[in-house]
Amino acid sequence: MKNDRIHEFHFMMDRKMKDKLEKLCICGQKVSLSGIIVKVLSMIAPVVKREHLWGDQRESRYTAVCDDPEEVREHVHVYFPEDVYRELKLLHQDLNVFSIAQLLREFLRFFLDFMEEHGENVSMVLKRLFEYWKEESNSTQLSPREILRQLQIFSAHLTGQKKIITIYNREFSPFKIYRL
Repeated sequence: MKNDRIHEFHFMMDRKMKDKLEKLCICGQKVSLSGIIVKVLSMIAPVVKREHLWGDQRESRYTAVCDDPEEVREHVHVYFPEDVYRELKLLHQDLNVFSIAQLLREFLRFFLDFMEEHGENVSMVLKRLFEYWKEESNSTQLSPREILRQLQIFSAHLTGQKKIITIYNREFSPFKIYRL
């Protein structure tokens, strides 16, 4: 069953980034800024997932909205599908990012820089990159037996502390919580 709930998210964005995003033509039609941001995140969903798996801890450090102190900052409201918002919340928690807005700006900057570098071919280049990542993931994926063995080794090295391991489903909701 698909969940169609929407989450309104408010954050700050510099005017240059906002103008670049508004100039994007998504699917050959004019779309609101919120729609563009949601579409961009859906286009780079594998990047978001890869960042969740392999991203560096941010140590909850604040980064400015933009580097130029004279740049105008504007309020933006985005209407995320609930599953996208939950994924961003999990990234925020797991990577110890100062704010979800900071994380969202990072992904948007990544996409805009990627667009600038590859121009009209951006979707084709992203598709090839994502296919490569999928092949790489499939070739290095552990069997269920290897996963359980790895978990057993991991839990054996815990120093008497109670730890919790949470397994999430595809909607980023807790599926099973193990207390070790």
